[in-house]
Amino acid sequence: MIEISIQDTTATATTPITVLDWNFTLTSFEMFLLGAATAAGVLIGLAMVSGGMRRGVAKRRKMREERLAERDRVSRLESEKRDLEQQLVDRNHNGVDDRDETPPADRVEDGDRLVAGGRHSRREDGF
Repeated sequence: MIEISIQDTTATATTPITVLDWNFTLTSFEMFLLGAATAAGVLIGLAMVSGGMRRGVAKRRKMREERLAERDRVSRLESEKRDLEQQLVDRNHNGVDDRDETPPADRVEDGDRLVAGGRHSRREDGF
């Protein structure tokens, strides 16, 4: 609890202040300095908050620009890849794309079916 009362009984006005059962007596000039220090603290806090917000906005803007540049780069690379694939098809096959006609590779049978996920042999004890 903060209690402030002004008593003008002498030529210099003093202000008794009670903060959490601590009593202070301040002159008008000391009270002015206390208010100025409080205002300066508030202004410094606002400057720090606004500076942090500005840095955050700049960081998000930079990240957004980098993300868009990366998308453009990937799009350009995919386009170049399609163009090169088309040139390869035109050069090697005279316009005939026989990639779908390539026969699949023969499967090699291994005796190790446990690792390959094949049938597991059942033991006589049921496990």
